[in-house]
Amino acid sequence: MRFKPHVSSLALLTAMLATALPTAAQQTTLDVLRITAAGLTPFEEKEIGRSYTVIDGDQIQLSGTPYVADVLRQVPGFAVSRTGSPGGLTQVRVRGAEGNHVLVLIDGVPAGDTSNGEFDFARLQVANIERIEILRGPQSAFWGSNASGGVVNIVTKSADEPGLHGSLAGELGTDGTKMTSGSLAYDQDNFAASGSLTLRHTDGFNEALAGNELDGASHIDANARFKAELTPSLTLDGTIRYAKLDGKTDSQTWPSGVVLDSDDKTTFDELFGSLGLGWVSEDGIWFQNARVSAGTVERQFISPGSVFANTGDRQKVSYQVGRHFATPGFLDSTHTLTLGYDLVRETFQQLGSPTIQERTANSFIGEYRGTYLDQVYLTAALRHDFNDRFADHTTYSVSGAWQIPDTGTRIHASAGTGSTNPTFFELYGFSPTFVPNPNLQPETGFGWDIGVEQSVLDGLVVLDATYFNQTRENLIATAGSSVVNVAGTSTRQGVELSATANFFNGFTAGVTYTYLDAFKADGTREIRRPQHSGAINLAYKLEEIPLTVHADVVLTGENLDAYAGTKHTLPAYAVVNGGLNYQVSEQVEVYGRVHNLFDTKYQEVYGYNTQGRTFYAGARAKF
Repeated sequence: MRFKPHVSSLALLTAMLATALPTAAQQTTLDVLRITAAGLTPFEEKEIGRSYTVIDGDQIQLSGTPYVADVLRQVPGFAVSRTGSPGGLTQVRVRGAEGNHVLVLIDGVPAGDTSNGEFDFARLQVANIERIEILRGPQSAFWGSNASGGVVNIVTKSADEPGLHGSLAGELGTDGTKMTSGSLAYDQDNFAASGSLTLRHTDGFNEALAGNELDGASHIDANARFKAELTPSLTLDGTIRYAKLDGKTDSQTWPSGVVLDSDDKTTFDELFGSLGLGWVSEDGIWFQNARVSAGTVERQFISPGSVFANTGDRQKVSYQVGRHFATPGFLDSTHTLTLGYDLVRETFQQLGSPTIQERTANSFIGEYRGTYLDQVYLTAALRHDFNDRFADHTTYSVSGAWQIPDTGTRIHASAGTGSTNPTFFELYGFSPTFVPNPNLQPETGFGWDIGVEQSVLDGLVVLDATYFNQTRENLIATAGSSVVNVAGTSTRQGVELSATANFFNGFTAGVTYTYLDAFKADGTREIRRPQHSGAINLAYKLEEIPLTVHADVVLTGENLDAYAGTKHTLPAYAVVNGGLNYQVSEQVEVYGRVHNLFDTKYQEVYGYNTQGRTFYAGARAKF
């Protein structure tokens, strides 16, 4: 199991974790993990100076969490809010940023909705995931607009064993929950391919605080990928993803904010794919990568007597060329220089409008990476965007990490700028209660962080602490029935802490805590960004029998929300989940889990009910 928050240190937890230490610590050996979302080319973990977290597939599978949004609740700096049912709008905010400041990639392909610039996590269930890579802070120098707050990259499973292999899984639960999934993977000689299909349905619960109508959801997630070595130097790869969501929701009355039972529905249909070609010279010094990706999202919000719908497309062409070189006479250093080009075209069309809105950006990127004395790692990137609808813009990023020899101490820091373009809906959309503003300008920002990671007992325990500070200019905010760029500077600052332990006696633990101050330019606190949040996850694998016991607690402090201009305080809460996994054989595992064990009553969004205590049981088999 690997849950490694790179930005975290919780000295307060040292004593607690020490009570679980084995009498004789042993050296921990982990495979070198290369993070694909960290730059133009993959990074090893030790090379990254920016704040990151990697959650691997074993951790996700053990928890049994059905939706990716619920996995992200345990990540430092993350705030998740869902409007009630599994089909309701689910937003993720990183370090106090807005939902459309977080770029979501699936196998490296941008998956956000072009209409509102963000990814609705209600669309994404846990399905065939190998790992989730998370970067906090401005990443626009690498990924452009919509990455000014961070990046979440979902990496699906690839074939990792020779021959044909597969898996089947099924689950039943309260609230009429049913899940079925299957996967296949083939790896032979110079070709590998994998794919999966996951179906989930739940009758749900009543998201209105009164009444008895159930608000459920049905999900389909299908993905596939392949990789072919055409020659020893040339590799072709591709990905494809299809997803569909049908969810029932309730409406909120104006201006009281009371949620009433209704026949509202939400549907999403999305299709994304990519094709890439990579080349490495025989001596490994030169490399080139080219990739073409495309995606489309259709969504509808259906209420009795009305339909609000739009479609959006995105096409992207990327190219990088780079060279590795060494200067052993100067601090025994190695270097990588990479130049890149991105072409992105986005479109948007709203139901009832004959016009297809579109915009194009051409971007040039340069990246430098250096290693000095095998202990200091530096990265710098510069990006210039040529926008056809907005003023051209330049962003940058610098970061560094120092692994102090023979100490287990690692210092990391980063700084950078970000930019977020106005959404298509803000510029051109319409509804009975909204008037677009075609004069909006991009939001801009600057952020920096610095932290210390401390490894003890040969890496069995890792503590980490990071301070972050971010400012935003030209923030887009609601003004009456429209939106405007707000003058002044909005601020976000805070501390992210965590401790992780991974022992050979079968016990693993992780604790995270985030303190956040997020204020608008007028000095008022931002909504749906709790000042205090954290999580605890524990697992113990029994030696005598192949049984694993696990539990997690998600803690959220007092929070603010607003509706119709009125602010509301949402009380703090803690949600406890747990489960058992029993390994029947090498091929078959059965499990059971409970969500919200103590049936805690709480709200994430004002007016909306949340799910009470639920039970699930299932089985997985592989061949």
